[in-house]
Amino acid sequence: MTTGNRITTILVAAMVMATALTVSLGAQIPWQEVEGIRIPTPPPERPRLYLRAEHVEQLPQRLKDPALQPVVERLQAMAKQSAQSRVEWDALQYLVTRAAAPGRAVIEAALPLLRKCELADRQDACRETGRMMVTGAIVYDWCYSLLTADEKQAFIKELVRLAKTQECGYPPTGQGSVTGHSSEAMIMRDMLSAGIAIYDEYPEMYRLAAGRFFREHLPVRNWFYPGHAYHQGDSYGPHRYSWDTYPLWIFDRLGAGNVYHPEQRLVPYLWIYTTRPDGQRLRAGDTFAHSTPRGRPWGQYIGTVLTASYYHDGVLLDQYQRQGGSGGNETIFEVLWRDPSLQPESIRTLPLSTYCGSPFGWTVARTGWDENAVVAEMKINEYNFVNHQHMDAGAFQIYYQGALAIDSGLYQGGSSGAYGSPHCLNYYWRTIAHNSLLVHDPNEDFGRRGWGNDGGQRLPHGRSEARDLRVLLAPENGYRTGNVLAHGFGPDPQTPDFTWLQGDITDAYGKKVRQVTRSFVFLNLHHAQTPAALVVFDRVVSADPDFRKYWLLHTLEEPRIEATSAVVDRTEHGGSGRLILDTLLPTAANAELSRVGGPGKEYWVFGQNWTNDPDPQRRERSSMETGAWRIELSPKTAAGEDLFLNVMQVTDRQSPFRWPVQRLEAGDRVGCVIESPRTSWVVLLRRDNQRSAEPVKFTAPGKRSCRMLVTDLAAGRWRAQREGSAETLDLTVTADSGTAWFEGPAGTWVVSR
Repeated sequence: MTTGNRITTILVAAMVMATALTVSLGAQIPWQEVEGIRIPTPPPERPRLYLRAEHVEQLPQRLKDPALQPVVERLQAMAKQSAQSRVEWDALQYLVTRAAAPGRAVIEAALPLLRKCELADRQDACRETGRMMVTGAIVYDWCYSLLTADEKQAFIKELVRLAKTQECGYPPTGQGSVTGHSSEAMIMRDMLSAGIAIYDEYPEMYRLAAGRFFREHLPVRNWFYPGHAYHQGDSYGPHRYSWDTYPLWIFDRLGAGNVYHPEQRLVPYLWIYTTRPDGQRLRAGDTFAHSTPRGRPWGQYIGTVLTASYYHDGVLLDQYQRQGGSGGNETIFEVLWRDPSLQPESIRTLPLSTYCGSPFGWTVARTGWDENAVVAEMKINEYNFVNHQHMDAGAFQIYYQGALAIDSGLYQGGSSGAYGSPHCLNYYWRTIAHNSLLVHDPNEDFGRRGWGNDGGQRLPHGRSEARDLRVLLAPENGYRTGNVLAHGFGPDPQTPDFTWLQGDITDAYGKKVRQVTRSFVFLNLHHAQTPAALVVFDRVVSADPDFRKYWLLHTLEEPRIEATSAVVDRTEHGGSGRLILDTLLPTAANAELSRVGGPGKEYWVFGQNWTNDPDPQRRERSSMETGAWRIELSPKTAAGEDLFLNVMQVTDRQSPFRWPVQRLEAGDRVGCVIESPRTSWVVLLRRDNQRSAEPVKFTAPGKRSCRMLVTDLAAGRWRAQREGSAETLDLTVTADSGTAWFEGPAGTWVVSR
């Protein structure tokens, strides 16, 4: 089967899955076909928007339920401060009482609000006009029996007018359905809601909005949801995922059932795993850190609690509450849809490592869920969705008692940090701002005006947003940037000693390379003073030996370098963590380890500093972690192929403990030995990253007991035997991981089939 045929097969399968789910779960209401796409038909009964008759019967009890009282009180407070919120609160009260006079008052208050609502002359103002469409839709549907014919036409006129203020246009044909503003509220909530409300008198809006959702929005989400992640970063990710949950509830309450892939429920777990002990998240993509005060947990928007309620998931509810919940003009939906009977289940019940599969290829490993936890993230990026996702295939981060290995740069409004600013184009979005690899071809042209040469990864499809799944999957568009070769963790799946991820990220770099692979091994060392280590092994083959290669490690504070080692400390804002880097490859004679950064060079790219200058007081108050330093490791001698092997262990700088690290050579394999006081940790990888069925022979030095990980093995039954011992350890190597893990005394070992 050709690549093109495989892509078509995947696309058709995703669309068939979306249709099958809607057909099987939505059998209780009729469906119709609109321009080749099947969509559910709104039932004739009222209300049908956000709730049905059986839900109205439950409203008096819901509004008094102790679990919902804080949310209801917040909604009441909003109603006292905002005419728009007052209209929605009064409409809700009308459903409870069915008193005609208050219902008429709601209608008479709502129409002037809609007529007065205009698109302001500022960025993202259509979010306000779109939200007013929701208010109009609520009144139209919930107070339908009280509307006169003229009032219905007046509402429809204003809702269509407001729809025309949206960036996607009306009919809603503009922008993309994968990322961007048209993948937020304007179609998936605002037009969809208004369309359902006015469907009997004006079916066009619903058919247009629902048609586009089922044609474009749904297939791509049902394709990537099984990867259990979202592609738009630590801030836009949960923000945009929240918009996805509106069709979940809207169509379910309409009677169509769950239109999404059921593994949607696992997407918010990404933000559980990447939440740091300080309540912030590991940085990813464009970050809103400038808007969150330091010391305050980052909220996860309403999508987490809506997912928790729909799928009856107490762990997600626990996370939602731990992070402070949500608020704003989404509060009414929490009142309508939150499950008050759901009880939180502690996130501490979760395994310490998680893997986000295709099309992501991300792993997060932790040593715990308390304030002393180490959190490490490792990325392959099988696809790059652009927009708010960066060119960071192969990147990693480490947090322990403060951010130690970071994503650097800053996303902030204004001349120096706004979306599309020179700082974003040339630093923040680029590979050079991440803990990844550079291959610098001095003559490389990245194909777009204003984009300089950072030596990093190419611009997928010129960083143009994909319209739909077909565009995203088309090989010629270049959104595919990597391929996971292996992943796994164990031996205990709940508290693993090792977490393993390996990928080929050649496609991320384009023609200047022949191959780039990166392997990660996170070790939970179970030691109070040195709790964890991260081993990173890279093989980089450039198209030209003269293209210089760089291994990057970004830090908030100035690192200290000595020969082929470095120390990174956290001293600010109560941080006490320390990261210790030991470079094992290139060898000491060929390794150039240098420090870049400081005043005037914080965002340095081959001779130019792409500045970003937020207000110092705002920086101090907020959660900004812009970074100012990086460590660069580069071979001194030009070569077509270079190997990088680096070991990073973490400790507390106030009571530091550093374990000896040495390189381990074994024929076609190379690795490291980390010597703890009682145990040696051995990691051994193939130099070419190829799976092999050949025996592996190596010597674990010293006299300690050893915990050993051998990677790049063919799947099947293996055995390990130490020379001088008759005892044999039986091992099972899975196709996913390609690894063997075993424990035993130091000495010479043979691992064979």
